[in-house]
Amino acid sequence: MSYDVEVATHDQPDEIEVPDGVTVDGPFAAEPDDLAEPLAAAVLAPRWLTTVSAGNADAARKVGRRLAKLHEGAAYDPQEDMVFYPRGRPKRVPTGKPEKTSIVRLEWYVPAERWTAAPAELISTLARRCPEALPTRYGDIEPLQQRYDPEQPDAFAAFIETNRDVWTFWLASRPSFGGHAHDPEEGAPGHLGLDFDWRVLDADPRWREAVAGLFAATSSALGALYAECWVEPGWHVSRNNRLSITGGRKTRDTPVARGRFPGLPAEPAWLTWFGGEYREPVAAALDGVGRLRKGLVRRPVTPAVTPHDGGLCVRLGEQPRAKLPALPLPAELIRPPD
Repeated sequence: MSYDVEVATHDQPDEIEVPDGVTVDGPFAAEPDDLAEPLAAAVLAPRWLTTVSAGNADAARKVGRRLAKLHEGAAYDPQEDMVFYPRGRPKRVPTGKPEKTSIVRLEWYVPAERWTAAPAELISTLARRCPEALPTRYGDIEPLQQRYDPEQPDAFAAFIETNRDVWTFWLASRPSFGGHAHDPEEGAPGHLGLDFDWRVLDADPRWREAVAGLFAATSSALGALYAECWVEPGWHVSRNNRLSITGGRKTRDTPVARGRFPGLPAEPAWLTWFGGEYREPVAAALDGVGRLRKGLVRRPVTPAVTPHDGGLCVRLGEQPRAKLPALPLPAELIRPPD
């Protein structure tokens, strides 16, 4: 009977020499949803999975640790259900410094019939794909009164569910600044949002892929009607990872107007999700503009259109930018001017 160890990495690992009695299977292409949650959460944008097998735990772990260390990955012991390399909570982002920055904002619009389960779905997706964005403190007044307990995540969802007609806010760890939520109003969907530090995504392509994957996975899990991710300049970040507005902030129109959802915004976003009634007409409009397939089209401004369960995810370029070309959406789907 063999002892198995799993190693996840972002980059495809090279072959390594192994001692007699140890076998290495892979690497195999993988997504975060293919991995055990502790392993998925320990690697930034995991793309490859390798299995190491040996007759005993020490031999398998030694090779697994070496493979993970060489490729900035993580090694996981399924028998113990634990990540043994790196030890402790992995630090996946460098320490920030106080300065002016932009934020990368993710917004999801959730139908009323899906709202009850939405906060728990968000927490579950964050735990697997981006634990840095999990709440640290949350509440509806400043200073935020509730402390998030990862052992009792249902308390966070229950707080949002019971605090109707008010905004809930939460703080998080770098490179996330936290998020916000508001329950559905009559005629309008519920609203969930997250903010990330643009500087980190600009510097590290792994973080761009992690946030893009989080956006699509969360949109699908929530059954979002519409979602968008864009760059908003004009913010200042403090040493303790808190945001404040500067004079150059560029605001963006919300799709919700007068308590309802009257149509899609005309302004383009780096990432956009079209679900529900918008999926088919948008797919038809973009057919021939971007390639409709699984995976991403790596072109700077050509829309990359990726089908998922429940919707389409459209990506405009590799990097999140404030200025982007408009999508050729049908005029009847666009929100009319106020």
